Amino acid sequence: MNEDNLEKKLTDAYDKMMERLNNFLDEAEQQAVPTLQRNLDKAKQQAIELRELTQEEAEIIATYIRRDLHDAADYLESTGKTFSTWLTFDLQLVEARLLDLFATVADKTRLELDQLAQQATKLQQYHTGEVTGIGALYCESCGCELHFKKTSRIPPCPKCHKTTFNRKKPS
Repeated sequence: MNEDNLEKKLTDAYDKMMERLNNFLDEAEQQAVPTLQRNLDKAKQQAIELRELTQEEAEIIATYIRRDLHDAADYLESTGKTFSTWLTFDLQLVEARLLDLFATVADKTRLELDQLAQQATKLQQYHTGEVTGIGALYCESCGCELHFKKTSRIPPCPKCHKTTFNRKKPS
């Protein structure tokens, strides 16, 4: 599989798994909301069963989703600011479906994400080649800001070519 096909496969899988997670959470709300982890595992397993992803690819995408949801929910809870502030760019540039889906899942998972806080500490770094959802990342080395208006693979920093990023602006 060539690099372009792999990138499309992984970014499409991220969006599809996020959509499935949202659907599972909608269903669960009517029956006493189960945990985020269980629902993410269900979305991941469905991707594997439908042969959309291998087990390893599904694990990687699930890790990326957990990381992004934790960052969004943590920011919203700790700052009281709006979702658009976390994204740090004009929301009109983002595909409406992806924004609604991501915002809905992030909001539904605030309480459950507290339980994942210890796990998420090591997931707060973003690396070149990984897949991330919408928002801004900052190069740990030079502070260069990268904007993601759709699910994408993370490139090397265009300014210094380093490969490690964070959601928070460097101090």
